[in-house]
Amino acid sequence: MPKTTHAELVFHTLRYVTETLAEGDIHSVLDLGFRLDQIARLERFTLRDLYHISQVRTHFMDISVDPACFDRVLDHMERNKRHDALQNELIRLRAPLAMMRAFFGMTNAEYAARRKLLGMTGTGIGRPPAPSEDDEQRVWKAWQANAHHPVEARYLHVGQTTGVPLNTVWALIRSWEATGLLPAKQSDDASKVVRLKTNEQ
Repeated sequence: MPKTTHAELVFHTLRYVTETLAEGDIHSVLDLGFRLDQIARLERFTLRDLYHISQVRTHFMDISVDPACFDRVLDHMERNKRHDALQNELIRLRAPLAMMRAFFGMTNAEYAARRKLLGMTGTGIGRPPAPSEDDEQRVWKAWQANAHHPVEARYLHVGQTTGVPLNTVWALIRSWEATGLLPAKQSDDASKVVRLKTNEQ
């Protein structure tokens, strides 16, 4: 392998070029500034050729960055990281597959793989435990207190603040929606909910 920073840059760039040509994408290589006759020669390069040309001290390569485009790439990466972190935390709080499928389109295999990565194999599977009356009251209050959050974050905050597993929270919210105590689709009319809850007490 090349030993200097410049040699490594040349080696890996030209290796990318030869792999791109092997995939039949000549236009991407032309966009880098190579001529057609040079591309024809690059198509015949071996790893040994790449090594030798990377050792040439002449600097024939200039790498540039589009700052605005790179900002968009960085923003996209950060959104993905936050998205993954949210999913991981929901699963740690025992979010059921049905929730992860509804919010993120997660498949059975993806759910099982994520649980395994989080060291949760064999835990929290099956029907959630029946909540106590105290659990129900705490979930109810936390659900109303976090109404301003998007629904995924709302479940996250409820799980974090109450300590009630999210598979139980999910089952409670769904049952309250089914009975009309909560409007469907996790959107709520606070005055109606408070009135109904008060009448029960």
